[in-house]
Parts: sequence; structure tokens; C-alpha cells
Amino acid sequence: MNRLAAIIKEVRLKSKLTEKQLAKKCGLSEAYIIQIESGKKVVNEKVAENILNKLGVKLDSVYYQIEEKELPVKVKEIKEEKKEAYTPIEPTHQWADALANIIKKFPIYDIANKKVVGFKELPIIDKKIEGFHWEKLMFFQVHNDEMEALRIKRNDIITISLTKEIHNGSVYLIEVNNKRILRQLRREQNNRVVISTGVKGENPEISDLNKAKVIGKCVKVEFSL
Repeated sequence: MNRLAAIIKEVRLKSKLTEKQLAKKCGLSEAYIIQIESGKKVVNEKVAENILNKLGVKLDSVYYQIEEKELPVKVKEIKEEKKEAYTPIEPTHQWADALANIIKKFPIYDIANKKVVGFKELPIIDKKIEGFHWEKLMFFQVHNDEMEALRIKRNDIITISLTKEIHNGSVYLIEVNNKRILRQLRREQNNRVVISTGVKGENPEISDLNKAKVIGKCVKVEFSL
């Protein structure tokens, strides 16, 4: 495996992407990415630069000299099994700085009391996380089962995209009477909004928009098994 191949694989793993996901971002085939990372195909500077750019890393910020050389390895011969053991690649300070620019730590807040209950480390590619600008995202832990009808339960982690716009039928984090809650919203005429938990047959609350502060739209729900 050459230096560029090792860098590509290292950044992909740090970004928590599969070979297929990386290939899609770069307009390449999954098989091509696998061949590069396994050392079966020698990657040139231009291809490597394209791949690393998609991962949010500049080639010259990682290595000053880009050469098609094999990484130094320490080989240990095991006669019985005829296998070779390789020493792990130690990241440099420059490499760590590059990764720090694409991996960020986000707090997870409890919806009810707004306290930090944990953290998420996520890769940022082209200033986005899964298609959303990272500065517009917040993460919250659900504190009850009021939205169970819409498959949102206690302790689930929800990703909120900060917005004031309402798309009918979507789930939003709103603030009513200084209390933050998750609800399904439907905008009506005369600046009115229908607030629902999604339970069939319920009598949803109807409120003026100025009394229900929209914080953001729920774009993802994560749960633990």
C-alpha cells in the first residue's frame, strides 16, 4: 500500500464512511476504492486529491511531498503460518490537525431541561453533515413517549435542522409557554397551526403561530437497541 492509499483509508475510517459511500461522493466505483485501499491499484496524485477533497482534507496539508512510495513496514516472519505482520501507521501532528477540521464534537441536549446529556462526534464534508449545514444542526434527547405514534420514543436522539418554515406533516421542535416539545405541525389559514402527537383519533391543539415558537425541523431519529 502506498502513502496516498493509506491516507485515504485512514480519513475514510475517521469519517465513518464505507467504501461504497466514499465511492459515490467521488463518482467512482466501490471496487475501485477497495483496490486503492488494498494496494492493488496505485493511486496517482490527481485521483487522490479528488478523493481527499471530498473528505474535506487538502492533500498538501497532510504531506508536503507526494510520492508513489511504499509505506515503511516491519515484517515478522511466522514460519508455521507463513504470514507477515505490519506495524500500525502512526498519525503525525499535521495529520491530526487535518482530521480535527473534519471531525467535530456536538453536544446533545435534554429537550425538557436543556442540559447537556452527552456528545456526538461527526464528520463534516463540504461544511455539511448528511446534506445539512453543520451550523444549522442541533441534537436533543427525547424525554418522554408522547410521540410514540410517530416512532419517536424516550431516550431517542433527534437531529434538528434550525428553521422557521413549516412543511405540513413534518415533526418539529417547538416552544409553547416556555416549554419545549416535539409535535407534528400543519399550518392553517389566518396564521394558525395544528399541533399533534400523531395519535389517530386525537383532538389536536390549534394555536396561533405567535404562541408556538418553531425552533427547527426533526430530520433524523436515532435509537439504541
